[in-house]
Amino acid sequence: MTRDARGPAIGILPALGSGLTDLRRGGQHERLLAYDLRHYAAAYDTVYYFSYFDEALSEFTRDPLLRERVVVLPRRGAWSPKAYALLLPFIYRKEFRRCDVLRVMQFPGVIPALGARRLFGTPFVVTYGYRYGEVARIAGSHLKPRLYSLLERLAIPRAAGVIVTSRELEAHVKGLHPTARVIYAPNGVDTTAFAPRPSRAGGDRRSVLYVGRLSPEKNLERLVAAIGRLTTRARLVVIGAGDRRADLERQAVAAGVDVEFRGVIPHGELPAHFNSADTFVLPSLTEGHPKVLIEAMACGLPCAVSARGGNLTLVQEGVTGLLFDPEDTTAMALAIDHLLTDESLARRLGAAARALVADRYDAHALLEAEVRFVSQASQDAPLRELFEHYADAFPIDDTLPEFVARRFDELVRARPRAVLDVGAGDGRYLGFFQSRLSGALVVGCELSLTRAQRMRAKGFRVVVARSEQLPFRDGAFDLVTLVEVLEHTQSPARSLEEVRRVLRRGGRLALTTPNYPVKRLYDARAAVRARDVRRFRDDPTHISPLSAGRLERLLTPRFESVELEGTSLFGESRSRWIRALKGSPFGRRLSNKLFAVCAKGE
Repeated sequence: MTRDARGPAIGILPALGSGLTDLRRGGQHERLLAYDLRHYAAAYDTVYYFSYFDEALSEFTRDPLLRERVVVLPRRGAWSPKAYALLLPFIYRKEFRRCDVLRVMQFPGVIPALGARRLFGTPFVVTYGYRYGEVARIAGSHLKPRLYSLLERLAIPRAAGVIVTSRELEAHVKGLHPTARVIYAPNGVDTTAFAPRPSRAGGDRRSVLYVGRLSPEKNLERLVAAIGRLTTRARLVVIGAGDRRADLERQAVAAGVDVEFRGVIPHGELPAHFNSADTFVLPSLTEGHPKVLIEAMACGLPCAVSARGGNLTLVQEGVTGLLFDPEDTTAMALAIDHLLTDESLARRLGAAARALVADRYDAHALLEAEVRFVSQASQDAPLRELFEHYADAFPIDDTLPEFVARRFDELVRARPRAVLDVGAGDGRYLGFFQSRLSGALVVGCELSLTRAQRMRAKGFRVVVARSEQLPFRDGAFDLVTLVEVLEHTQSPARSLEEVRRVLRRGGRLALTTPNYPVKRLYDARAAVRARDVRRFRDDPTHISPLSAGRLERLLTPRFESVELEGTSLFGESRSRWIRALKGSPFGRRLSNKLFAVCAKGE
């Protein structure tokens, strides 16, 4: 796809039906602007924000970086959110085409990304932040959980990357699509803004704080009932909005429970509210990786939370907070009471919670890692998709080419202790080395997740990585092999530099690669003999074809010793002269394939 010459661009897709106006209603627009959009604006020249509202960026921020690089694309027309999601790639066709990648902020917003991928080939990275179908089920819907399940089956296999906020969600996504490219990226907090401040008022009435949506899955009816059972006089302070407020107000009045509804508070003002409370409670029936809990913990506020979902990744019972069964009102009341009556425990839990968040959940560090993942996933996506399709269509059998088997038999006589096969395919060379090198470490490296799964099923050690970025320490291997791999790489030079890096001194590289353009003559001969023009089609994954001369120029500067030979020539089986020619530089240039053994200096 042709991109605009103005530099890299990313498209931000909010949740279905959302936008900055919607986020401002919940006080969350400041967080999106100051955290997410600012980090993406620092990494991309243009950031398109596809809103479901008729809005302009100037209504929300004066930040000069955001106003220079972020383009808010307002809603056009009076479409329903679902219809508008389907139409977005057509309405803003030019902007979608310009995007190098789309970043879907929440999974329900993935519909336009699927359309853009289909229309323009644009890769997308999506956040899977909580169990969306489960939340819909708790809200009483019978249809939405099924629709979410269908959307998961459509979107996750097509995503260039999936960002999950908890290990539970990572397992769920992997269960849906085992080869999905997933990164665990928990929510974070600005640990400078959200920090302990000595502002708690004291007095005989304690303050219990809840921050979040007023919706069914948040389980607030049981929370109001639990406050009524406390042995300590306490007021429940509720910050947030939702359609359950009127029912909760009536319940509180009927039960004689002191509840103060403060409505929506701007995100920047939340630290003061956390620091004025005595404890924080999150009674949800289901959770992803709750930002608000991390913010409360960052302020050193002792927390009592439901033992559900992502809460369990943040709160260790009796160490960084207290846990309770959200369906047991008595257990909820006991946990809150414990924090209100035992000040020593509350101080200890609050301090431990702050230390945990400061160590692991700094939002800016997490967002820098996220931006790198999105960039890398978008760059890899077209190539990875090509190789996944090819892996599905063309499994590799276990038969070794006779020429390669003979050469590898010679190499294993040196008894290498650690062997790496880059581009390991379905594992046939891993099996060869394991059968001949008892006790040696034999590892495969493969770009295709499909092939990696096949090798793991056979019991082989394998990592999924590009040859240009090998995830191994310097000098880790005695022998590295690239059997018909170099022609598949985006950068043969970078791949060879990485191989040299991971080889120990004295280690050896063995590689084979087709010799272009001679290889195409052999393809033509095969097509004629088979009377099948399809045999002349070149391998679409040969994105970096190499000639004998170019291969020699790549190897010579990088290795102290290079032995290069051709593997086959036209007519060698019938002519002694042609067989003799094969070992010469001229014969190499006429060979169908090339074989090289290179050594790294001692």
